[in-house]
Amino acid sequence: MKRTAVLIDGGFFFQRVLFFGRKYFRDSLLPNAEHLAQIIRKLVRLHIEDERSARRELYRVYYYDCPPPSNQVRLPLIPPGHKTPGHLNFNTHPPYQLRRALHDNLRCSRKTALRLGELAKSGEWRLNSHSLKALLNGQKAWSELTNADFHYNVEQKSVDTKLGMDITTLAMDRLVDVIVLVAGDADFVPAAKLARMKGIDFVLDPMWANTTSSLSEHVDGLRSFDIVKMLRDITGADVTTSPEWWAIRPDMQHQRDEATEIAIAGNLEADPGVHVKKPCLETKD
Repeated sequence: MKRTAVLIDGGFFFQRVLFFGRKYFRDSLLPNAEHLAQIIRKLVRLHIEDERSARRELYRVYYYDCPPPSNQVRLPLIPPGHKTPGHLNFNTHPPYQLRRALHDNLRCSRKTALRLGELAKSGEWRLNSHSLKALLNGQKAWSELTNADFHYNVEQKSVDTKLGMDITTLAMDRLVDVIVLVAGDADFVPAAKLARMKGIDFVLDPMWANTTSSLSEHVDGLRSFDIVKMLRDITGADVTTSPEWWAIRPDMQHQRDEATEIAIAGNLEADPGVHVKKPCLETKD
């Protein structure tokens, strides 16, 4: 039985779940902390119980993130009818409250190590990717932008370093036989190459995000699962826009048995599909 470690880039995971909730559910579904924890546990279980691979056992789940900011910042735009833009209080901002609650949940989860980095002292407002796409496609005018079209970006410190060091330690000390990395950042390529040189089976789960060739060519396999189905089954919310792959596999939208969960590997597109070409513990150290 192969010991398997699952390493999750928390910021990447969080944004991908929000992407699926925004695209396929009504009113931009925002799951709660317990829902997110269940999605993590299910992702881990599906990777551990992968029928295509030799039997695996879980060594540990590593979740990498930063504590959300707790200050206030001035909003980028002045709303109609107002003289000042107002402020955003991160302590009461729902997405950041959700991340804090998820961290608390993971601290008490068995075989889970929460690796927290630090945030830079200041950040900047950036246009959301889906808002920029709407502008470029002519679906939205600049005059129609609101504060909801922006997000406050703060640089994370030490997160990538901690992740790379953990991969190196797991590989050098032969603590595991398989590493599953849930991420989409090419910064982990050197660590992935080292792990493979040490005989580690390195699997990448980019949650259907685009992956660079420099990352995908240095792993032993790509494996992503149906996040929309997980969100529907775990939250009980109705899917308002059916994913493209459900049209190809119409049985998927009605199945709730975990054993029917499918995974598709290969060259991944920005949005998921099945057209495959081929390929209570807190740890801060």
